[in-house]
Amino acid sequence: MLGSNTDPISPSRRKLRITRSILEVLARFQASRRIVTKSPLVLRDTDILGEMADMGLARVALSITTLDRKLARAMEPRAGTPARRLEAVEALSGAGIPTAVMFAPVIPR
Repeated sequence: MLGSNTDPISPSRRKLRITRSILEVLARFQASRRIVTKSPLVLRDTDILGEMADMGLARVALSITTLDRKLARAMEPRAGTPARRLEAVEALSGAGIPTAVMFAPVIPR
């Protein structure tokens, strides 16, 4: 599981290729992988995730806490917008990658 404690997809990890490198090793050894993220940047690895998904080795879940952009920005200031996360779900699913949404709404007081 990538992302069970911290988000494995971030702009800095793109520059350093950390997550991509991990996925490449996992694909080489045909190791199953699940990714949990808030980031639509997961789309940058669609090619390798698609190859892994074809072998039944990859699944991606995107966390969406709210569809309210203003509330999302207040709760998760550096995460992708709700609309971009939904677009990522659609794109990943369209690429044949098993995709899930983790939705835990927050009710403001």
